[in-house]
Amino acid sequence: MYLPHFLLPLLILQAKTACAAIDETHFSSDNIIERDVAILGGGASGTYAAVRLSQDLNTSIIVIEPKDRLGGHVDTYVIPSSNATVEYGVQSYMKYGNAAAFFARLGVDIAAPNRRRLTNVNVDIETGAVLGGYNPPASTASTEAMKRWLTLAEKYESILEPGYWNFPAGNAIPAELLLPFGDFARDNNITDMAPLAMAISNVGIGGLKEVLTIDVMQAFGAPIVREFLAGTMFVPVGSNSLLYQRAHDLLRNDVLLRSRVIQTERDGSGVRLVVKSGDVTNRLIKAKRFLVTAPPSITNLKPLSLDPKEKAVFTTWTPTWSFVGLMTIPCIPENYSVSYIARGSAPADHLALRNYPYTLRFDSTGPLGQGLFRVLFATNYTISNEEAKGTIVENVHKLAAAGTLNATNSCKADFLAFSDHNSVLRRVSVETLREGWIQKLYGLQGHRATWYTGTLFGSDYTSNVWALTDTVLPRILKDLQ
Repeated sequence: MYLPHFLLPLLILQAKTACAAIDETHFSSDNIIERDVAILGGGASGTYAAVRLSQDLNTSIIVIEPKDRLGGHVDTYVIPSSNATVEYGVQSYMKYGNAAAFFARLGVDIAAPNRRRLTNVNVDIETGAVLGGYNPPASTASTEAMKRWLTLAEKYESILEPGYWNFPAGNAIPAELLLPFGDFARDNNITDMAPLAMAISNVGIGGLKEVLTIDVMQAFGAPIVREFLAGTMFVPVGSNSLLYQRAHDLLRNDVLLRSRVIQTERDGSGVRLVVKSGDVTNRLIKAKRFLVTAPPSITNLKPLSLDPKEKAVFTTWTPTWSFVGLMTIPCIPENYSVSYIARGSAPADHLALRNYPYTLRFDSTGPLGQGLFRVLFATNYTISNEEAKGTIVENVHKLAAAGTLNATNSCKADFLAFSDHNSVLRRVSVETLREGWIQKLYGLQGHRATWYTGTLFGSDYTSNVWALTDTVLPRILKDLQ
């Protein structure tokens, strides 16, 4: 192919820039940080790993976090002129693994959740009118189905929790794990647990029936079901953010907030990371090992200069868009919950509740008299924060237009807080799983001095993530030796 001569210098410059080595002489000694382990992400797994490594395992660390705080999906709203707080992100925790002990070590007391009884109204997601033809399962039927699901999930707990270190390959994968969940649920008479499973885990956006059973178990597996049925979940006394505030106080000198990696060099001997922190001069981090805890989307990992082995795995993730917020919605009474569901679920197709491109729910949060509602909104298509807000408000207006809950057209919904929890999902085919996809995923552990933890390598709950991290850290330490 012929190229004009005036383009050649530009292409050469671009090529040099793309593969330019990090020049350590460009950094002053004050801006070079040397550590045993650099941690990308200060959410649940990153914060936990940082505390465990630095305080328990005699390992120096540095945490790189793009937000202005630690805590990831923990979102706490402080009511103005009050010490009262409302949790609109993470809601509660399981007494699984080291979870309760981790709160204790940071001096945060725990207690049973104060569950508020809400009156739930199911509305047609297309119109906002009450979907009177849908008959949800009775609570006793839902509980019995949940118990049957737990028995089924516990059969595979040893290969799924915490993490997939022992997961089989090829034809050794249990066949029922690879069934579409709709078939599995009907075969095992557990369809009555589907509404609760979707509400608790947020699984099945766009439709639950075709999601593989193994992926439903990732989202709503044995540990969470067991604790839900036993009623042993807990919350911190104060707020969910308190744990991460205490962790930041402990780690302060080893945490870079409002920071992002812009260039990397990784090989078997260690990593070098160029980090941009706001307007501060770029820093160079030199670490023996690198622990990635951020969601492994191609966008998040782009600065890591992925090699073909890594791209072969990470390009298979499915993006997901998920949002949480706190709103005032005068046309919904306090102590009410409004669930938008697909009209095809009537009269009793519990697996079809989410047969729609997005899902939406409003829950009254209290304190009483504040008119506050937690909003949960998620889509299976690309959407910006502002577009998400617009769709949420549009659905409030549908309630008013339909006269639902005696709503009026004057209903004005306002956002007090809003946060995106966008990530990626593991949604690969049966054939891809049988070809060893999970083994390839876990084969990246330690590759190019890089290790991974977080929800995409295990289950999507804080306590599970901490338990998974406790299986990764000893491997990192052995690798360092």
